[in-house]
Amino acid sequence: MARPTVMTPKTTKEICFRLAGGKSLSSICRAEDMPSRSTVLLAVIDDRDGFRSDYMRAREAAGFSHADEMISVAEKVEDGDLDPQQAKVMNDAYKWAAERMSSKYHSPNQTLEHTHKVKDDGENEW
Repeated sequence: MARPTVMTPKTTKEICFRLAGGKSLSSICRAEDMPSRSTVLLAVIDDRDGFRSDYMRAREAAGFSHADEMISVAEKVEDGDLDPQQAKVMNDAYKWAAERMSSKYHSPNQTLEHTHKVKDDGENEW
């Protein structure tokens, strides 16, 4: 059976559901009942039937999923089921993904302050 090339509402909903759960687009598109990765990405770029906003929200939710997964990894180390060095590599990857997928919530905050005084004729200063 050939891969589907049409993005049905059911397919787009399933893709977003799996993305939000933390699955990669590559792993989702490897399934026989899913369209190819290029078909999905073109649907995002072309914003077919408003898919772009659903896709972006699913990606943001995936950031939360990846952040949550970091806790699971830590628990496995605590229980002795996972080597700490493996956990570090895994958590670095989860952290990287979480920061990019939902940067508003998971990126380190940076505050920039800038002050500049301007004098026009020596009497006024802003």
